[in-house]
Amino acid sequence: MYIIIYDFGTSSVKTCLFNIDSEIQLVASAAAGYGLYILEDGGAEQDTKEWWEALCSTTHELFAKSDVKPEEIEGMAFCSQMQGAVFVDENGLSLRRPMNYLDQRGVREYKACMGSGFIKVSGCNLYKLARNLIVNYAASTSAKDPVWKYKWVENNEPDVFKKIYKWLDVGDYLVSRCTGRIIRTADSAFATFLYDTRKGREGWNKGLLKMYKVRPKHMPDIIDCTDMAGRLTKKAASELGLIEGIPVFGGGGDTSFVNIGAGCVDPGDTHIYVGTSGWVSTFLDHQTVVRQKGIFQLLRGAGNGRQVL
Repeated sequence: MYIIIYDFGTSSVKTCLFNIDSEIQLVASAAAGYGLYILEDGGAEQDTKEWWEALCSTTHELFAKSDVKPEEIEGMAFCSQMQGAVFVDENGLSLRRPMNYLDQRGVREYKACMGSGFIKVSGCNLYKLARNLIVNYAASTSAKDPVWKYKWVENNEPDVFKKIYKWLDVGDYLVSRCTGRIIRTADSAFATFLYDTRKGREGWNKGLLKMYKVRPKHMPDIIDCTDMAGRLTKKAASELGLIEGIPVFGGGGDTSFVNIGAGCVDPGDTHIYVGTSGWVSTFLDHQTVVRQKGIFQLLRGAGNGRQVL
């Protein structure tokens, strides 16, 4: 069985063709870059046209490098950079250039919300911090977090904001571009810190949406990373050089999946990641937080485990 996986990073996409049998074999690979536009006001943006052109060129290159035919592909998925902000209309078209996770223009919005109040912990409003910790053992404590990108657009680009149909992360946008279905994966949803991880309550937390003044109508339906998001549309297939109807799976974020790739799949396994960003993470089978040491947990998109970052 042949599948295509896209490793969609900060500055380039690494596209891989695998054969899955008794073992997983890499058949062919290709890479292409795209821009990261750093602005004087702290902005960091990218271009969806460049993203798509990189996906198309690398997909075509796979078949030039192998004997595999497009009709032999049985599935595809993305592993993508996280905590970006892509605002789309009802047709899934981006309303502005996506805001990369490095974008920190939301400093004023962050301080106005989390820096207010008389009682604070590490500079954060204790009440708001506690509400987050109860719901998902994490909180938005950096101006680079996605919710402040959302609030920055609301405050600074009202004409764009009023056209928003849904708010997506990078991988979710790519899935939508391929399938026409606008969704978020569970790990992408959690990375907004608006997701409820409590058993039986999984999903967007209404209380947190209200606290941060995020409009519920902007939040997409949520699927698991292992779910089939949809099938490749005729238009996307034509541009990618593939066959219409190929199953496209939810996939997930790089932070979610890197532990699996590093072989850290049992509680206590730890690894160090060094890339455009870097972290140390340990796989746990429970949720936890150590605020004074800046340690939070990230919901992994598949299985019952948790990663502590």
